[in-house]
Amino acid sequence: MKKQTLFVALGLAVTVTVGLPGCAKTVDQRGYLMDEELIKEIRPGVDNRASVLAALGTPTVPGTFDDENWYYVSRTHESWAFFRPDTVDNQVLQVSFDPSGNVKEITRAGMEAAREVNPVGAKTPTRGKELGFFEQIFSNIGRFSGPGPASPGN
Repeated sequence: MKKQTLFVALGLAVTVTVGLPGCAKTVDQRGYLMDEELIKEIRPGVDNRASVLAALGTPTVPGTFDDENWYYVSRTHESWAFFRPDTVDNQVLQVSFDPSGNVKEITRAGMEAAREVNPVGAKTPTRGKELGFFEQIFSNIGRFSGPGPASPGN
């Protein structure tokens, strides 16, 4: 009886030892890694698109409607085991250019500027017939009459 108790205790200890690291907090840095030294080197009125591209690299998001703004986005997520990750930090560096391509200004935004977006869950209606599960599976039975006529070269 004591051997069984020892094996159960040993098995439980191994399970807990192996399982606990899976419950540890995971921190993920995603997007652009902000390098303060490189950002400080960008000077409005002096630098242009080429020098910003050389110093900071390709922007995470170029301007959607114009090419006068570049955005460098960085996010930090924390997660525990299998739970949904939480965003704990969000940094956006915006580099604005004047029409001649020189840096006009550099602005930053953090978590205070972030907004939660809740998309509408409604479905977009499509035209046509709605088929059930079995109709989708069995609707093609009998539609095919076998191989078509042989081509003249065969």
